[in-house]
Amino acid sequence: MQATMQVDLLSEDFALDPHPHYRRLREEAPVWWDARTECWYVTSYREVNTLLRDSRLSARIGSGFFGELDPSVRAGVQDVVAFFDSWPMFTDPPAHTRVRAAAGPGYRPGSVSPLRDWVAAQARGLLADCDPYDADLLGRFVHPLAVSVTCRLLGIDEEHRESVLSWSRDIIEFIGVPQCEPDRAPRSRAAIRELQDYLRTVILPMARAGQGPPQIRAFLDLGPEQGAALYAQLLTGGIEPVAASLGSALVGLLDGSENVLDALHVGRVDAAQVAEEALRHDAPFHFVPRSATGPIEVAGETIRAGDRVALVVAAANRDPAVFAAADRFRILPEGDRDRPHLSFGAGHHFCLGAGIARVTLTEAIAAFAEWTEGRPAGRLTADRSAAFCRTVWERVAVGF
Repeated sequence: MQATMQVDLLSEDFALDPHPHYRRLREEAPVWWDARTECWYVTSYREVNTLLRDSRLSARIGSGFFGELDPSVRAGVQDVVAFFDSWPMFTDPPAHTRVRAAAGPGYRPGSVSPLRDWVAAQARGLLADCDPYDADLLGRFVHPLAVSVTCRLLGIDEEHRESVLSWSRDIIEFIGVPQCEPDRAPRSRAAIRELQDYLRTVILPMARAGQGPPQIRAFLDLGPEQGAALYAQLLTGGIEPVAASLGSALVGLLDGSENVLDALHVGRVDAAQVAEEALRHDAPFHFVPRSATGPIEVAGETIRAGDRVALVVAAANRDPAVFAAADRFRILPEGDRDRPHLSFGAGHHFCLGAGIARVTLTEAIAAFAEWTEGRPAGRLTADRSAAFCRTVWERVAVGF
């Protein structure tokens, strides 16, 4: 039976600190319908983990995204929605399988492992220019590293970097809201066209000539629309989540309450463990959006065909039924093992870039441990941005 409770998912309070609200939902209504956003929110690990693999949930952008928009208004943004409908994360098999097959080889361990030394050198270089007693870690280390790695993978040179990043921000602005806001469409539409032209005139000729990184070869096997959609997803999905998780790792290390940084310095834990804990403790994207293609019974609730469903991986990752001390940033003692976190999803849509994200986070955390060893960092200042359904750090800095 649907619990009667009030949670304002669109409030600034929720956006700034969603985890207390996720905890309440998980405890009182793990499958909860929100009339305001016209969506089900699933928050327990068991149900989220199961539904991520359920073929009755489609990744396609459902009609619920449009809310009660007038049909004429919907028609006016349909071209922008159609572009997102071609993103792998918003497609189902067999279309999803074809794109994944083309892009997958460039993101397998054998393809991303050679980048490990380069990422480590980039991380150390950025930190070498920072003062451990007074540093804007977000602006001087976290974001520049996430941008450099993504641009390296996608063949984006310095000349085009700022333009491409601007298009990325304008594109994601349209889809990163609970329901469609038509006023966002013109900027996204213009950015989509610019990105399509860039792919056609710069990236594809580079790939045909056998130049650039191996990851761009995938675009030669895809049509123009599929190629542009995949490129946009890899671009937008490569920077923000890595920056969010690296920011979360630094906050967890510098907070000091669990002494994880000390354990990292003396070798009781390793950088890869810290990376996984950052991903678990604060998932970069909080929801995996789905639409039901048929009725689904979940935890005593009936999700109807056509209903929108948000699988809240950020809440599932802190489910105390699965994770010990779930709300703390902690590394379990040797011999104890966590269940896998769900920040990269599961099933057909498991994150294509999980391998390079893990390499980047691990090498960045290892470099940070070297940078801080033997010298105390200044006082931590960490502020979140009010962002719906994702972790965004506004400031991560040290200083006295």
